[in-house]
Amino acid sequence: MLIRRFVVLAALSAFVVSGCGEQAETDALCGYTTELESSLVATGVMIESLGSVPPRQMQSTIGVLTGTLSVMAEVATSAIKQDVETVERSYLELAVALENVYWDGSIALADTNAQQSIANLSRNDNVEALSALREFVTEQCSVNLQSGINGLPDSDMPITSTSFVVDPQEELNTGFDNEETATRSYAYFLAEQRGIAITSEQALCLGSEMMNLAVGAVVSDEVFDEALVKAFALCNIDVE
Repeated sequence: MLIRRFVVLAALSAFVVSGCGEQAETDALCGYTTELESSLVATGVMIESLGSVPPRQMQSTIGVLTGTLSVMAEVATSAIKQDVETVERSYLELAVALENVYWDGSIALADTNAQQSIANLSRNDNVEALSALREFVTEQCSVNLQSGINGLPDSDMPITSTSFVVDPQEELNTGFDNEETATRSYAYFLAEQRGIAITSEQALCLGSEMMNLAVGAVVSDEVFDEALVKAFALCNIDVE
């Protein structure tokens, strides 16, 4: 009896430890839902304005999203890990396609691989993966993701190969419920690249100025850098 009781207690302890571990992983993943939502919004805006987005801004926007998904994949529980990785791979495919055209939106508009990677965002497996992630976040984190892959799976959409062999993703629907958060997220990324700490108000100011730069013709990196310096000054951000 004593041995049997010990075995039962050991099994219960293992179950409790496992449960605590999964809860910790879920809590960790939930901590990145705001960044995910804002990054999806920013990436959706970028795709819609592909021909007018500066190369550096395009690279930064995709970098924030893939970086967020990478961290989420590391901390995700087994129940959702594969779906997070599928979403991550699809955006990595887009990143590689855009990198291959030097982050030039005007070239991407006519590039077969870039356009295919965007079209693949509505592929069945990617639609289902983000839908599963959305459902998990809604149930476990009490957050309703409004942006990103929104389409229903299309049974007629074939799985096609691309320049980078990964599973792509679905159509981006950009609801602007968290546009302000997306703006701040982009600003924090720009500031972090330069080792600068900024406040929430400064982030909104900086993000707004730099996002506005995407409206109009394609802008060179030199013009982008000049605009960034002016935005730092306008938003009272000290740059050493």
